[in-house]
Parts: sequence; structure tokens; C-alpha cells
Amino acid sequence: MIGRLPVRLKLTLAFTIAIAAVLTATALFLYLRLRTELDNRIDQSLQSRLEVVSNRLQNGSGGPRALARAVARGEEGSGFVQIVLPGSRTVVGAREGLGDEPVLDRADLARLAEDGGTYDLQSGQPELGPVRIAAAPVAVGTHHYLVAVGATLEERNEALSNVRTLLLIGGPIALILAALTGWVVVGAALRPVDRMLVRLEDGLRRERTFVADASHELRTPLTQLKMELELMRQERPDGDQFDTAIAAAIGDTDRLSMLSEDLLVLARSDRDRLPVNREEVDVGALFATVAARYPTDQVEVEGAGDGDSPRPTIGADRSRLEQALGNLVDNALAHGAPPVRLSAVRRPGTVELHVTDTGGGFPPDFIPQAFDRFSQASPGDGGSGTGLGLAIVRAIAEAHGGIAGAGNRDGGADVWLALPT
Repeated sequence: MIGRLPVRLKLTLAFTIAIAAVLTATALFLYLRLRTELDNRIDQSLQSRLEVVSNRLQNGSGGPRALARAVARGEEGSGFVQIVLPGSRTVVGAREGLGDEPVLDRADLARLAEDGGTYDLQSGQPELGPVRIAAAPVAVGTHHYLVAVGATLEERNEALSNVRTLLLIGGPIALILAALTGWVVVGAALRPVDRMLVRLEDGLRRERTFVADASHELRTPLTQLKMELELMRQERPDGDQFDTAIAAAIGDTDRLSMLSEDLLVLARSDRDRLPVNREEVDVGALFATVAARYPTDQVEVEGAGDGDSPRPTIGADRSRLEQALGNLVDNALAHGAPPVRLSAVRRPGTVELHVTDTGGGFPPDFIPQAFDRFSQASPGDGGSGTGLGLAIVRAIAEAHGGIAGAGNRDGGADVWLALPT
């Protein structure tokens, strides 16, 4: 049953049990220490009174019985005093109002007549209640007496009762507060762990999705390539038919190669291992290199600077930026309409590299997932895309400490990388 409880609850229970043990031990120690201190004070007072009474009895004059009564009556302080003949249990002297009945029974008298001692007892006399007694044998001439002095324990017991009540009330309150504190502290301590577990679960889920989607994307060109090779083996074409079959096989092989490279880039980015070799990159020269790969009527380069201001430079991996911009231009030509424009926009601390086209733009519901892997605005249009181009653009932007964004502008699509300067 306990094994099924949440980790936070388990740790809080363990913390609460430990605190309960500490509080119990502390309360027991305080209670016993207080009782010992009170008993020691009572014992010191009793011993002092016992010495006074014994000295008066030994040093007095007159008959033993008269002397004993005089000493008992003259004893000052609270509590009681009795002077008893142990053998006959005869009270020869007692404090006024105590009566002639000995406080100690026959067994106690016989035991204390030898060496004396101190102990608690429940007095048989209602007016005394629970008492603590100190007794000692005293010899006066040929007579042997037992002097017993005592003090009521009512105040001591009341003090202990009050402390016990406070501990019984305060202990549970302190335990509840400790449990609540433990719950909060454990929650705060586990919060980073929870976030890490969530990220781990998200990563595993993305990994499974990535593997499944990659398998699906790889299956199609592999199947086509296998069919083309089997057809060639069966029909053994020649001439133009052979060239066509070979060209189709080469196209499928190129697609597999490109897809493998794209998957490798994304796999490295997931592990924060996408290599970035930074250098000073002139944005204008970067645009010119990318635009030179396409016909001049399809790709245009707008001014990389603002007016007469110098063209911006950024510390980045030039080959990675060429790859990202090439993916954006390919997407714009495949799904939008020329001319495709490359432009740069300065922002505080960043430079945005924009690729825009004049097509119909993104479907509004596709923009939030435009950079997701294997996502396509029109997956059923029969195109050759894999849905990894924009995902790679985002991976490259994040490897540089930047971000990627997408939207529609003036009827066309606008995709950009925002990179720190």
C-alpha cells in the first residue's frame, strides 16, 4: 500500500515520523528532568528540616517524651513532622494538628529504623494526601526514636500535570506544523526533479515519435527504389528506358541521402551536439552566396543594411546558415511563388534573417506547428518534401542561441531566424 503512494507523500510521512520521534523524546526528557529537579528541591528541604529536628531532639533537656513533643510542635515550615517509637508505633511528638496516628505503617517503621531514607507514599490521612518523607533514626540516651519529616506533593504534582498538559497540546500542534513545513519543503525540493522527469518523458515521447516518423519517411523511397531495381532485373531495359530507370533510382537514392543527413542533424540537436563553428559572417555576402544557387528571376536579395549603414555581421557558422537559408528558399519555391526575397532586419542585440515569398502564405492553423518535425502544410499534395526543412532551421537557430519564427506578410509566407549579434 505504501509503495503506491506518491514520492512527495512518502517523504513527508518519513519526515513527520522522524519529527514525531524527536518531539516525543524531547518532551519525555523535559518532563523527567523537571520531575527530578522538583524532587531534588523537596529532598534538600526535607534533609535540612530533618537535621534541625534531630539536633534539637539530641541537644534538648527534659524528659524524652516532653522534649519530643516540644520539638515537633516548634518545628517551623510547611509539611509535617512526627517523632515515633519504632517498636510500639507510638507517636511521642507531632506537629500540632497532625494527630497521634503514625504516618508510617509497621513495615516502613521497621525498615527506616535502621538507616532511614526518603520515599513517596500515599498518606492514609486525608489532610496530607500524597507526601514525600525523609526519616532518620535518632538516639537520645537509652531511647531510640524515628524522626520523620514530610512535605505534600500536591504542588509538585500539579506543576507536572500542567507541563504534561502543555506537552500533550503543543506536541501535536508542533507536529502538524512540521508536517506542513515538510510537505512544502519536499515539494520545493522535488519540483526540479518533476520538471526533469517531465522533460525526460517529453524527450522519450518525441524520440518515439521521431523514430516512427523517420521510419515512415524512409520506407517510401526504399520501397520505390526496391521496386525500380526489381523492375530493371525483370525487364532488363535498354536505351532511353534504361536511362529513365537509372535516373529514378538515383533520385530515390539522393532523397534517402538527404533524409539521412537531415535526421542526423536533428538527432545531434536533440543531444545538444550539433557542431557550430563560429566566425564573423557578413550577412550581405551570405545572402549573395545562397541566392547564387537559384535563377536570378526566382531569388532576390534586398539591402542587408538600413540605408547607408554598414551591413550587419554576426558570429555564426556560415555553412549552417547557408543550409538553413537554403531550406527556407526551397520551401518558398516549392510551396509559395517567386520572387523569393532575402532580407535582414536589425533588432536590439539580434539580427533577423528573413525569407519571404509572394504565394498564398501558410494556412493559419499550420503556423503554430510549422517547425515541428515531419509536419507539412499540405501533406497530401504529392510533393517530395519530408517536413524536416523547417525543423532543421529551428535546430540551427537554437544551436546559435537564437530562435526561428514564421508567419504571413503581404499575402505571402515570411520565415526568419533571429540570431544574437
